Amino acid sequence: MKKIYQIILLAFIISCSNKPKYDYSIINEDTDKAFNKTSLEIRLKEELNQADLKNIALEIRESRSDYDKVWIFYFLPGQEPGNGAWATTHFKPELNVEILGATKEASSEMNITKVTGEILNSWFENDAMLPNKKYLVKENGEFFIKSIYSKSKLAGDGGEIKQEVFEKKMKNGTTKYDYQNDFGEYYLIEKNGNLGMYNEDSGKFKEAKKNE
Repeated sequence: MKKIYQIILLAFIISCSNKPKYDYSIINEDTDKAFNKTSLEIRLKEELNQADLKNIALEIRESRSDYDKVWIFYFLPGQEPGNGAWATTHFKPELNVEILGATKEASSEMNITKVTGEILNSWFENDAMLPNKKYLVKENGEFFIKSIYSKSKLAGDGGEIKQEVFEKKMKNGTTKYDYQNDFGEYYLIEKNGNLGMYNEDSGKFKEAKKNE
């Protein structure tokens, strides 16, 4: 009998050692006891697949069994809460796993997509749900911003959006690029080389980092 217990214990230790370990951290948790619900925001080190997200969700759910609803929002490095999440795993109470942003494969495809014209500058907009690369391009003496979107739940198959822009050098050393729209929006190359996206009424609302 003692030998049987030793075998069972050894099998348990081996199974625990083979359990995948995921590199993530909880950056925020908001509980609502009135609705028996808790919401968590999780920082991932990199893109994971649905199976890995499910395992993380079950691991978190196990320590929060007192709640009927456990909603989990995931963010990749550099993505901040407030403008959507890269992925979600919500227990409502059944588990639903969704990757809203780009998978690792989709991001790789975006990075190797070819852009026509003379590329003068490029940036990456690390949007959780709509990541894209932006290029300042000169074609036939005219300037364009070309945005290459990766495949995602919102962007579908992704693709290119092309905007003609009009250059204006500012006195403070920045460069402004106006384009036709109904919201008073424009681009501004900041002093640090990043591409700011502005609205005349509310100022900067997004920033894409310059590609090294």
